[in-house]
Amino acid sequence: MPDRPSADERLARKVSLAQERDTRVVITRTVDTHRVLDIIRNADRGIRILRANLLIRFKSEEVVPLLDEYQKAVEGLHLAAAKICAKAGVPYRPPRGFETPLAVGDGQEAKEEKKVEEMMETAYSGKDDKRKKTL
Repeated sequence: MPDRPSADERLARKVSLAQERDTRVVITRTVDTHRVLDIIRNADRGIRILRANLLIRFKSEEVVPLLDEYQKAVEGLHLAAAKICAKAGVPYRPPRGFETPLAVGDGQEAKEEKKVEEMMETAYSGKDDKRKKTL
């Protein structure tokens, strides 16, 4: 059975990894974050393999739904994190490729949805006489 690395060796390994180009260092302050990072680390490895071997080892109709499912889960985590930060009064900076959720928690999103629904109802109900006259 091999000897476990010493504390100094483990620290040296962490410093070495932190210096790599594609590395992000995250300080975990909660068990929740630690679990999410473990999930992400595994998913990152799997996604890399799936994408690198798409159409070689894996059929696209098998891979694309998995990647879509993962993307939806990431979007859900993004929204949940934004809500948590809003409640805690912590600024939330969305990751690249994501927009800041509209006024999370203050009902603004519901107001916007209602406004769109009213516009759609008017457009499809025939109540807008101007629209009829121009057709």
